[in-house]
Amino acid sequence: MLLAGSCALAIGLGTLLAPAASAEAVRGQGGPESHPCSDQFVVPLDPQAWTTDKMVVISPYGTDRISCGSWHGFFYASQTDPQGKVHGLQNPLAAMGLFGSGSGAGYEGGKVYVWQP
Repeated sequence: MLLAGSCALAIGLGTLLAPAASAEAVRGQGGPESHPCSDQFVVPLDPQAWTTDKMVVISPYGTDRISCGSWHGFFYASQTDPQGKVHGLQNPLAAMGLFGSGSGAGYEGGKVYVWQP
């Protein structure tokens, strides 16, 4: 009887002291995350396009609403159009297999990204 009471007490305390489960994902563990990064891009005719580390985007929407992220060392970028549809921005050199997509700043494989319909 004493053993059963001790087990019940241990289970009760374990339930009370256990950390609460959270529906919120821990940052960086649930999959690829993206963040706004329009400030890292310029259009081809911008004077900064070829004299800075900024990436160049060829898109009908300019540098508006661009998001970037990385997943297991691969950089990706996308752009949301005015209707809310997300379009990939593809690095042609990485797509041809000439360079990796890079990581960090994302332009190691070439700094030009092309809008995909």
